[in-house]
Amino acid sequence: MDPVKHPLDWWAYGGYEEVMRNTGWNLAKARREVRKVIKAYGWNPIGHRGYQELRQRIMDGEVLDNDLL
Repeated sequence: MDPVKHPLDWWAYGGYEEVMRNTGWNLAKARREVRKVIKAYGWNPIGHRGYQELRQRIMDGEVLDNDLL
């Protein structure tokens, strides 16, 4: 599995700590990359609640990362 292609999935599973563990990035880069992917999909979560809802939807399979299919 290429660690650069799946930061959104790791973020949904374990937060930024999981992204940092799998990629070796620092916290700032992990946040930038995850937010870049979120923006690329056209999603616009607002505030903590919006990000939590997006994470839950990814975990429930309602929103899929097309790179994994």
